[in-house]
Amino acid sequence: MTMTRTKLPVHNKKPFFPFFTITLTLLGFISYPMSVLAQSHMPESNNPNITPILSQQQQNDGSSQGRPGKRKGTGSRGNCHAVKIPLTALVSSNDLSLSVEENPTFWFFVPYKSDAISSGEFSLQDEANNDVYRTSFTLPFGAGIVSFNLPSTISLEINKKYQWYFKLYCKNANRQASTKGADFVYGLVQRVTLKPEIEHQLKAATAPRSRIAIYAQNRIWQSALTELAKLRLADPQNTNLYKDWDNLLRDMGLENLAEEPILGEVKSKN
Repeated sequence: MTMTRTKLPVHNKKPFFPFFTITLTLLGFISYPMSVLAQSHMPESNNPNITPILSQQQQNDGSSQGRPGKRKGTGSRGNCHAVKIPLTALVSSNDLSLSVEENPTFWFFVPYKSDAISSGEFSLQDEANNDVYRTSFTLPFGAGIVSFNLPSTISLEINKKYQWYFKLYCKNANRQASTKGADFVYGLVQRVTLKPEIEHQLKAATAPRSRIAIYAQNRIWQSALTELAKLRLADPQNTNLYKDWDNLLRDMGLENLAEEPILGEVKSKN
């Protein structure tokens, strides 16, 4: 699959709705009520009424439940050479990612060139550590942000936590395939149902950027990240989407990845 290179946590807590005080004389209006958004017919990329994703870096939802995760690799393990930015899962720092999709998409920053990787493995386990899904894959891309799509045959059950693993095996010094000392990251994902008020907001917000903002405001990072990444791949020159991407990664504590190219999907061997 040829992709275009571009620059560019759960428990039963109530959703956190941040409020922002904005100096109108300096910034002008930034967002419109949802009723106005739903009525807008201007192209989204040029529409000033679209609610942008605002950075909420200073806000903290305080959640840290679930088994510990590891969203960053070692940067040097086994045959994998040292890198400036380690293998990184694009998940929030509280270890638990929320998704509304039955078959969520996972995103990772891969720091290695494709010719340095012999193979990769993705696995998903239930709360009893039983394999739900396991597959190997190759990385036909260079360094950058890639996605792994859970197949339609694997559906997450609502409110159950699953642990995922993303492993990369680097070639040895002779550039031969090796299974020694994989560089890896892992974490938790949970599929959730939306509260009625959030569902109403999403239905009213017909513009994709407005939907993404609602997901981000409610800390549903997995869904927000996937929808925004797809928009950026489709419209890589859109500066509004770039700002949204930068703000979203900043909120997730991943601002160092904002400039990394989004490469697209990796394909399973199975």
